[in-house]
Amino acid sequence: MSAGTFDPAFNPPSPPSPPSAPPAPEPAPPPGALAPAPTPEAPPLTRAFRALGLLAAEGASIGFAGWCLRARDHLLNYVANNSMPPAARKYVFGNLLVGGALTGFVGLVAILWRRLGGLALVERVARRLAPLCLVGLLPIFFQWQLWYSGRELTFIVMVSAFVLFLQVLTRVSLETPPILPASLRARVGARLGPPLARLRDTKWLPFAIVFTAFLGYTIYFSVITIQNHFRLQTMGWDLGIENNLVWNAAHFNKPLFKTSVIGNATSTHIGFHETYISYLIGIFYRLAPRPETLLVLQAALIGGAVLPFFAFARRHLGAWTACLLAVLINLYAPLHGSNLYDFHYLPFAPFYLWWCLWALESRRNGMAVVAVILTLANREDMSALLMVVGLYLILTGERPRAGLVVTLISAAYFVGIKLILMPHFLNGYPAYINQYEGLLPEGDSGFGGILKTVIGNPAFTVSSLLEHDKVLYLLEIVAPLAFFPWRRPIGLLCSIPGFFFTMLATHYPPLLSISFQYTAYWTSFYFIAVVANLAWLRRIEATGATWARQSRRAWLVAMTAGTIVTSYQLGIVLQHNTAWGGFSPFHVGVTDSDRARHADLYSLINLIPQEASVTASENIVSQISSRKNAYSLRIGFNDADYVLVRLPSGGEDRGHLIDALKSGLYGMQARKGEFVLFRKGLKADTAAPFLRELGA
Repeated sequence: MSAGTFDPAFNPPSPPSPPSAPPAPEPAPPPGALAPAPTPEAPPLTRAFRALGLLAAEGASIGFAGWCLRARDHLLNYVANNSMPPAARKYVFGNLLVGGALTGFVGLVAILWRRLGGLALVERVARRLAPLCLVGLLPIFFQWQLWYSGRELTFIVMVSAFVLFLQVLTRVSLETPPILPASLRARVGARLGPPLARLRDTKWLPFAIVFTAFLGYTIYFSVITIQNHFRLQTMGWDLGIENNLVWNAAHFNKPLFKTSVIGNATSTHIGFHETYISYLIGIFYRLAPRPETLLVLQAALIGGAVLPFFAFARRHLGAWTACLLAVLINLYAPLHGSNLYDFHYLPFAPFYLWWCLWALESRRNGMAVVAVILTLANREDMSALLMVVGLYLILTGERPRAGLVVTLISAAYFVGIKLILMPHFLNGYPAYINQYEGLLPEGDSGFGGILKTVIGNPAFTVSSLLEHDKVLYLLEIVAPLAFFPWRRPIGLLCSIPGFFFTMLATHYPPLLSISFQYTAYWTSFYFIAVVANLAWLRRIEATGATWARQSRRAWLVAMTAGTIVTSYQLGIVLQHNTAWGGFSPFHVGVTDSDRARHADLYSLINLIPQEASVTASENIVSQISSRKNAYSLRIGFNDADYVLVRLPSGGEDRGHLIDALKSGLYGMQARKGEFVLFRKGLKADTAAPFLRELGA
C-alpha cells in the first residue's frame, strides 16, 4: 500500500524491509490455509475472454439492479409467482443485455486500442470491480415484502450464496493491483492519509462507538419492549412468571424461587430453572417493582454484551476490527429475537460468557472469579456453556490450566444441579425432557438417553436434523456471519451448545425459531469463533503473507454485508414489518386504541389492594404479577381474592373462569371495556350474566 493511504481494516501496515535487504519470499501457508497457488500466465486470448466475461457480468448485474429499482412495485408478483406481462418481461432481459454488452464493449475497445497494455488494464478493472457481480441482488434483498410469509427459506438460501460469493469476489478485488496510476494514488494519499491515520490512531474513538452502540441498543429495545407490554402483548408465560419470581425474591418470600403464576401460593420454579441471580436483581428491583424494570434490565444486559466482547476481541484483532464486530452484534437479527419475547435469563449468556472469557484471558483472576460465579448463578444451563468457554481456553492454548479449572467446576455444577438436584424437585423427572422425546430410546427418561441416541445412532440423529424448520433456523443463525465460524475446527466446538440445546429438539418449535431466547446458545459462541478465525489470519498476515490480509478483509466485508441484509429482513432495527417476538409478529409503537385499552385495564387494577391475591387471564397476568400471589387462569382460579379477565375469553382461561363463577364465590365488582373484575364475597348473581355470555 502506498505511503499515506488508508488501511480499511484499521491495522497498521508491516514495516518495510531495509533497502539493502532482498525482498523476503512469501511465507508458505500453514496446513489447512487456503493460500492461492501460483499459476502460469494464461494466453492473451484466454485472458481477454476472462476479463470481458467478468466485465459483462458486472454490467449485467448493474443493469438488473436498475430494472429492479424502477420496477419496485411489480417485484412481488414477479418474484413470488413469476408473473409479468410478456411486453414488460423483455425489459428485464433488455437491462441485463444492455448492461453486459455496454461494459463488455468498452473493455473490448480498450483491448483493441492498446492491445496488451489495454488487456492488462481491462483485467485490473474487471477484477477490481468483481463484487459488482452481486449488486443486482441488493434491491430485492431490501424489499421485505418479497420474503415474508412462506419465502423465508428462499431468502436465507439466496443470502447464503450471496455472502459466500461476495467473500470470494472481494478477495479477487483485493488481490488485484490498484487501477489508478501510482502518482495519483500518492497525491490522494498525501491529502487524505494523515487525517485518516490520526483517526485510526485515536485510541478512545473505537470504544466510544461501541459504548454509543450499547446505549442506543439499550434505549431502543427498552422503549419497544415496554411499548409491547403497554399494548398487553406480554404473557403470564413468561414475563408474569419471572416478574412474580423477582418480586418474591426481592421480599425474601418462601419457598426459594417462589412464583405463584405457575401453580399456586406454594409453587416454586426450582425444578425448572435455578436463577439465583434473581435475588441480586431483586435488590435493585425494589426501587421500581414492576415488569418494565426487568425489560430495561434485559435490554441493557443484551446490548451491554458488546462491552466485554469488545475488550476480548481488541486483544486479538485491534480496536477498530473489534469495534466493527461489536456493532455487527447489535445488528445481528437472532440477537434481536432473543430480546423481543417477554423476559428471560438465557439471553444474558453472551454478556456473562464474554466477560468470563475476557477476564480469564487477560489474567484478571479476581474479576474472573466474580464473573464465573455470576454466570453460574444466572441459570443452571449456563454451566454447560461455561464448560465450552473452558474448553476453548484449553484447546486454543490461551490459558489451559485456568480453562481446565473452569471446565471441571462447570461440569460439577451441571451434574449436581441440572441432573441431580433439579429432578429431585420434579419427582425424578428432568425438566424440559419432553422437548427432545423423539430421541429418547425405549426405557429411558433422562438426558442420558438422548446422548445414547446421538452417539450410538448417528444415522437416526441426522435424519431428525434434516427438517425444513431446522435447516431454516441454522441458516438464519450462521448465514449473517458468512459461515465464517465454520472456517476452522474451532467452529465445531462453538456449535456444540446450539446443536445439543436446539437442533436436537423434536417436539418444541420455539427452540428452532430466532424469535425466542434460545438463539443465545449460538450467539454466545459464534462470535468467539469469528474472533478466533480472524486472529488466526492476522497471525499469518504478520509473517508477511499478503493473502491472509486479503482473506481477512474479504471475510469482514462478507460478514458486514450478511449481517446488514439479514438484519433488515429478520431484525427490528432497520425496518419494523417482519420481526417476531415469540409466537407473534412484533409491532413497534402505541396507538390511541392501545392507550384506551390500557387505561381501561388499569382503572380496574387500581381497585385491587396490593396485598390481595389475583387470578387473571393469561394475556394480562404480567400486568398484575408484582405481588406475592398472582395466578394464571390457564392453571386455575386458585380461590384468589380477585379474578380479572379480558373478554371474550377462550381456551383454558375460559374453562377456569366458568369454574370460578359457578363456584358462587365471586361477584362482579366493575367492568370497563373488554375487562371485568370479580371479587370474592360479592353477590354471586352479579356474575350470572357473564356465565351466559361465556355460553355456560
